[in-house]
Amino acid sequence: MAAERKGFRVPRSSADLLPVKRIWSDGIFLTDSGYSKTYRFSDINYLTAGGDNREKLFMGYCDLINSLDSGAVTKITVHRHRLNGRSFSDRAVIPHRDDGLDRYRDEYNRMILDKISGESGTVQDRYITVTVQKRDIESARSFFTRLGTDLAVRFAGLCSQCEDLTAGERISMLHGFFRRKEAQTFCPEIEDAMRRGQDIRELIAPEWTEPSADTITADGRYIRALYLKDYASYIDDRFVSELTGACEDIVLSADVIPVSKDEAVRELENKLLGVETNITGWQRRQNSAGNWSAQVPYDMDQQRAATREFLRDLTERDQRMMFAVITMLITADSREQLDRDTEAVLSAARGRRCQAAVLRFQQLDGMVTSLPIGVRRIDDMMVLTTESLAAFMPFRVQEIQEEHGIYFGENAISHNLIMCNKASLMNQSSFLLGVPGSGKSFCAKELIIFLLLGTDDDVIIADPEGEFAPLAEAMGDIASVIRIRAGGRDRINAMKMNRGYGDTDPVVIKSEFIMSLIEQMDPGAVTAKHKSLIDRCVEKLYRESRRNGQTPTLSGLRDVILEQKEDIASDIALGLELYTEGSLDIFGHEENVDMDRRCVVFDLHGLGSQLKPAGLLVVTDAILNRVSQNFWEGKRTHIFIDEFHTVLENEHSAGFFESAWMQFRKRNAYPTAITQNVEHIWSSPKANTMLSNSECIVMLNQAPADRQKLAELLGISDELLRHITNADEGCGLIRYGSALVPFRNRFPRDTELYGLMTTKPGEGEFGKEGAYQEVLDGWR
Repeated sequence: MAAERKGFRVPRSSADLLPVKRIWSDGIFLTDSGYSKTYRFSDINYLTAGGDNREKLFMGYCDLINSLDSGAVTKITVHRHRLNGRSFSDRAVIPHRDDGLDRYRDEYNRMILDKISGESGTVQDRYITVTVQKRDIESARSFFTRLGTDLAVRFAGLCSQCEDLTAGERISMLHGFFRRKEAQTFCPEIEDAMRRGQDIRELIAPEWTEPSADTITADGRYIRALYLKDYASYIDDRFVSELTGACEDIVLSADVIPVSKDEAVRELENKLLGVETNITGWQRRQNSAGNWSAQVPYDMDQQRAATREFLRDLTERDQRMMFAVITMLITADSREQLDRDTEAVLSAARGRRCQAAVLRFQQLDGMVTSLPIGVRRIDDMMVLTTESLAAFMPFRVQEIQEEHGIYFGENAISHNLIMCNKASLMNQSSFLLGVPGSGKSFCAKELIIFLLLGTDDDVIIADPEGEFAPLAEAMGDIASVIRIRAGGRDRINAMKMNRGYGDTDPVVIKSEFIMSLIEQMDPGAVTAKHKSLIDRCVEKLYRESRRNGQTPTLSGLRDVILEQKEDIASDIALGLELYTEGSLDIFGHEENVDMDRRCVVFDLHGLGSQLKPAGLLVVTDAILNRVSQNFWEGKRTHIFIDEFHTVLENEHSAGFFESAWMQFRKRNAYPTAITQNVEHIWSSPKANTMLSNSECIVMLNQAPADRQKLAELLGISDELLRHITNADEGCGLIRYGSALVPFRNRFPRDTELYGLMTTKPGEGEFGKEGAYQEVLDGWR
């Protein structure tokens, strides 16, 4: 087919390089070839999928290609490029605040910037651009509306998200290619520019260009256009990944023109008839010469077999005929680097028995063809079937790089940074799973560090092992460590209620909590009569509190219970004595700790095994109090619960946490459960539901039984399962929304932050000799 050109015209300015005549705000361009629109689609875990899953994804992509409209031209583009250092640093690094903690921010920022400058500094964008001839913009807009819906559904079947680009996004994308150094400051105002009559192309195109036979120089950058000249009879589905991985900045595009099945079958039947006619004529000539035993020449026989196979694919295997041209665009900062990258791409093609070549005296045409504008000016088409075209697979591995995201590590396959913003998820509940020593606590502390240094959010930590105290104490006045132990000096008022406590009547919720607390002390001893009396006394105590303005306490509740005439009142008061006058009176009186700091650590290490369940109930209620208060003040709260399996050991604490888990989501709070014993989650219906409904699950090294159950629950392939099998510390899988990404996390050891986060014996603050004695001294 002829290339879509209206005739060659020497461009008068660099803006004329872009064959765009008109732009509409919804992202439709009028080009020399017709109306075009670009859609961005996300990557999927294709390379890490298992054999059956990969085949399923491949066939799904074939179905997508089969669905392409034969009346339109489709361009599938993969753009691999380096992150703009300044633009990314503006989003990823933490600015100074002059609060005495900037030295920690500097360490964190150096870690992030070092990873950007290394192998983690590249990303891949994927686009599909469709160009169609229509009589007017309304017809084109109607066509693209139907197309966008169909593409979204078909990509969703591949676990990929597809969204159309607005005019501003398309312009920003093209501007980022031509003027990368200005990308971080570019903010297109399309409507204003249109009202002023300004040529939008002047905002996109380079200030100057100098094309030559095999290179384009634009604003000091070097660009070279290539095309796939010849391809092997067998194309590996990793071919596109190898080509784009050969250099740091490359655009690879496949222009696809589907042929209707009727036309394709008719064309192949005519071709087969011609081949058979040639063979018959050759045999007649051989017979005339008396050569009755002559065999049909090899090339004729192969041509006949190939044509028959192609025709059989179309008629029996639901294949379509496709015309396609593969073009590539390499960009570098120097001519020497451009030559090296070109050779790397050519070598990668030769490695797959294909032949790529540099476009001679067609560099401008090759550049326009490669970019997702919707124009094709290269006329070296290949004839492919659906499966042959699908072998140019644009998918590789899923990435997670969200705006305003928190660093979670590096993608173990692509080495790109993983930046997660939980606000974009349906719910913000998280689980952090791994065997002892896999790096759970380190991972949690790294998240806490970013939250405390880079945001204004509050952080609440339930710490049964006393691991988080050194980190919190290093944060100075913004953190408070509350050490809870029998006979300790830190006190929490279990009866305190802040604004917004509970979904309905807060007194009813607090009454239920007190009943659970008393029942926790003597399981089975609290009858319906006991509960009625407790409910009556709690309501009376809070009624008096509203009148006199004093905060109720458990000690005051016990006094009210003793005033009751029922015989069972003395039994209840005796049970409460432990929490008012006994060794756990730390929950029965007014608070003497600062619960209003940004970071509060509840150190539960001093609680014995008998007192820990009741202590967890009180701490959870205190956390819920803080979350409710922050919600009404418009603040976000992050909750980290370490050793979460201890919560599940008791029915009351497990039920209370299940209820709190749902309330956290409604109150702009992000809970994270940290546990090593995943078996406890499977055996607890409440915890199983919590895990299934959590949108963020970080899995480090797992025990064999846990691996299989996680694989069944989350649909993890055998290839991905290897990343949580005998994995090094800090390495594993992250399930984030619909994405499932292998990661690794390496933090520099020669930093103060590493010393605050590590729990390895002999390393950091937690492992220092005498550190545990200092903790004990703090309790006394």
